[in-house]
Amino acid sequence: MLNVGIVLICTMVVEWFVLRRLRFDVVVVGIVLAGTILSIDYLTYTSAGERNYDGQAHIEYIQSLASTLRLPEPFSCVACGHPPLYYALGALWAQALHLGGWMPLELGLQWLSLLLFFAFVVFSLLIFRSCTGHGATLRLAAALVVFWPSSIINSVRVHNDSLASPLMLAAMYFTAEWDKSGRQNEFFAALIVSVLALLTKASGYAVGTSLLLFTALRLRSTEHRTRSLKQVIFAALAFGTTGLLTVALRTSRVPRSPCQLMLGQACNGRYVPPFPDSPSRFLSFHFHDFVRRSGTVAEDPMLNRLAKSVLFGVMPLGDPFTDTRHELLARWLSVGLLAVVIVCVIGLPLLGVASLRANRAYLGSVAILVLFLLAFRIRAPNEFHEDFRHIFAALAPFCLCYAGVVARLNRYSKPLHHAAFALALLMVAWSVAFFVRIPPALHAPPTKSDGRRGTGLGLGAVVGGGDEVNGALKTRFAPTTRA
Repeated sequence: MLNVGIVLICTMVVEWFVLRRLRFDVVVVGIVLAGTILSIDYLTYTSAGERNYDGQAHIEYIQSLASTLRLPEPFSCVACGHPPLYYALGALWAQALHLGGWMPLELGLQWLSLLLFFAFVVFSLLIFRSCTGHGATLRLAAALVVFWPSSIINSVRVHNDSLASPLMLAAMYFTAEWDKSGRQNEFFAALIVSVLALLTKASGYAVGTSLLLFTALRLRSTEHRTRSLKQVIFAALAFGTTGLLTVALRTSRVPRSPCQLMLGQACNGRYVPPFPDSPSRFLSFHFHDFVRRSGTVAEDPMLNRLAKSVLFGVMPLGDPFTDTRHELLARWLSVGLLAVVIVCVIGLPLLGVASLRANRAYLGSVAILVLFLLAFRIRAPNEFHEDFRHIFAALAPFCLCYAGVVARLNRYSKPLHHAAFALALLMVAWSVAFFVRIPPALHAPPTKSDGRRGTGLGLGAVVGGGDEVNGALKTRFAPTTRA
């Protein structure tokens, strides 16, 4: 199909130019381009509403903002209580595509998500290069991030996470660089990006907290105490002002609770956990259920749901991932994830105290992200608040940790090094096999029973063309009508 072909070619050209300008080698560029091809293949059989429970609400928000140039009433749609930055960007993008008559709105917004995911990949690569001078470690970490299952799903997902995740990762990067060097420009870069993240989603509070924490830690130094105190005060005022602004943007004729003003629609209380919250609810883990099922159920403990969402999210995968091949691959990926986590936990001390101290900002930021998600889940119980996508920025440090442990194992045990390296390659291979679309001639696609758009044709149809795909992807650009 012509439209998807345009998306593929334009995206790959942008990626090649940016990565070469940043002086990444051809292998890294090839990894990123290959990941883009897989994401585009996934896009050809995935609509904005699949594995994305509120996808249509995000489109409605963007349509309303593009057509009226005003923020919608917070209760007028599921997503309308979110801060406006992502939707303003989406509205500008939608208007440009609409005026140019280039492609349908839904496909255009999925393309925007793909470009924003590339920004996430760029900052991941910058983090890897900053933390390691070993090319093989950088390439392995890059392959894990690019081909990680939830990366493929989120790469074309129409959601404010598409913008929030790269902004949060960029905030982590600049915070870490400032913590290492103390350069003023990197502090302000971290502050600006953190403010933008907060204007995109409430998850931005986590990276803002990280910046404040590491700024406050510098108060211990008598040499930098005065400047650090000014930075703490300035950052606190910036975050406080931004928080008040997001609260003001959520004003409504309908009375709202303090939680709704701070966190938006997440606090609407539409969900009651099947079991009362207890320590076992948050600390227990059911290994058999985690491996046996490709998805989760509401009765699963939080660790099960969070770990599974690291791979696939908490939404049911649905077609075309319900056949025997995908069930088997999902089990392998689940076992592989547990093995990767075990290797990271056991091997983390091997990285050395000096390395851990130099990269403490990443360790601290990931810890704060996890604590934020836990507090978010406890304060606003919701079946979708146990999802890794809220802290997706933690994926890059996680993959870097594993790649660093793999490299360090080479000093202690060649067999363990080769086994850990092989596990990473298997995770990449299983993920590719899970998402790549087998041509219809070799595998008949399952029949869609829920009426959602799913072309079932894969990237081969993009190369060969086909009006069926174009019709399936077509979405009208029209303002949202409300009573």
